[in-house]
Amino acid sequence: MMPSMKRPLPINLVSAALLLAASPLACAFSEGDGDSTASDSASASEPGATDTTATTDTGTTTGTSSGTSTETDESTGTSTTTTSASSTATTRTTSTTSTTGTTSTGTSTTGDPPDDLLTLDHIQVKGTHNSYHIEPPLPFDDSHKYTHASLDVQLGEQGVRAFELDVHQGFGGFEVYHISVIDSVSSCDAFTDCLEIIQSWSEEHALHLPIAIWIEIKDSTGGLPIDASDLDLIDDDIRSVFSEEQLLSPDDIQGDAPSVRAALEESGWPTIAELRGQVYFVLLNDDQKSEDYTYGFTNTEGRAMFARVGVDDFAAPWAAIAKLGIDDMPAIDAAHGAQILIATNVCGAGDDDDTCFADLENAKTRGLHMLKDDFPAPVEGQDYFMDLADGNPARCNPITAPPECTSVALEDL
Repeated sequence: MMPSMKRPLPINLVSAALLLAASPLACAFSEGDGDSTASDSASASEPGATDTTATTDTGTTTGTSSGTSTETDESTGTSTTTTSASSTATTRTTSTTSTTGTTSTGTSTTGDPPDDLLTLDHIQVKGTHNSYHIEPPLPFDDSHKYTHASLDVQLGEQGVRAFELDVHQGFGGFEVYHISVIDSVSSCDAFTDCLEIIQSWSEEHALHLPIAIWIEIKDSTGGLPIDASDLDLIDDDIRSVFSEEQLLSPDDIQGDAPSVRAALEESGWPTIAELRGQVYFVLLNDDQKSEDYTYGFTNTEGRAMFARVGVDDFAAPWAAIAKLGIDDMPAIDAAHGAQILIATNVCGAGDDDDTCFADLENAKTRGLHMLKDDFPAPVEGQDYFMDLADGNPARCNPITAPPECTSVALEDL
């Protein structure tokens, strides 16, 4: 996908820089993102075989993968065989066992152990920071000197399974870019356009591992103010693109439990079998936006997104997903103990190779679940890129996964 500039400006970039030199906006590039690691420390094989899934219905909605499935009524002994061409899964109480096979989309769906043993917190995936970002014509800072491939290429060729989108409010809807004027080039300008790229790829590769999409509200670096009512509109945009079957929401985790936290403590995360083909969203902000979104830090009922939880709130009713610094070991240990998924930033543009290699190794061995990076693929002129050599697009989490886990059992590109 060709990169696209924001709507035309009446002044060129150099003039804009001079006009904004004394403004807070002009200083934003040197202060780093609000989701930086430092601030957080306080291609496919397609054999075309058929996937066969045996499903036992325990009374809740059961997802089926592409291929043939057999359901048995235990009270009558009657078996019913059906064929499905799609893959959906939103159940918390259905046991699904997949036998060896792959789909025509090139996504491996099986292996040893089966999908119904491994859960979402057992995996470690490659992610990208500012996943839409295109290097501007005149970078104001080294941290802006990187370009990501389009979102579908990241998914299909680079093995990315965690994204980050910065959301601003324009006059015609929500937009995605980093900083107005200074760093505003994006591979997908409209928020819903970005989501539709992911949704289309997901629908075509319906047995992929769940995809995390982090949303950062950045009205401080461009666009109109975004208030509590606008957060409802972001939820609406998400649900306009992803169906309830494709979207893993906090309510899906909570089920009949009194809260998301209670459900995780009682049942843990759903299995990979239940989550293939789905996406889930996380609000990255930990400010007033988060307080508004969680109804005063009380719950996420009815919301489309999970909300990032801070270190001091791991016991909160809505606590499920955190973003931590790689070296914040007390918080990392506490998150693992609470079955909280952890994301982190690994390497950013401007960082030296040695630091990036060391941070990647530490992030992997410490079991952080989502590793977000500016360099998910090789880049000319530098040695470092995020290479999960023992798993593409995912590897078994060394802290949480059972010993039977293999990366090929998760997904194999």
